[in-house]
Amino acid sequence: MASKFKIGDAMNTYNVALLTLKSRQYNVWLEPGENEDETGYWHANRDDAEFIAFDPLRLLGLVAMWEQRGNNWERMQNEGDIYDELLTNTYGND
Repeated sequence: MASKFKIGDAMNTYNVALLTLKSRQYNVWLEPGENEDETGYWHANRDDAEFIAFDPLRLLGLVAMWEQRGNNWERMQNEGDIYDELLTNTYGND
């Protein structure tokens, strides 16, 4: 069955990611890279939380993860390792 909606990671989503962060009341800015070939680091902060990423989509992802899980965002021992499971299911144990 075909998806009715599909979106992928591409530069045309970056501005929408930044607009989403701004609509959630985050301050957003770009810290320039050390040379012309590097874009730099994207930052967002609100209250006492700050997030840093290589691109706006990753930045939004970190914020969404923190909004869902809070300061204790890391995987708990009783939670599965979905990342490893998907890699194993796709590529095997080799």
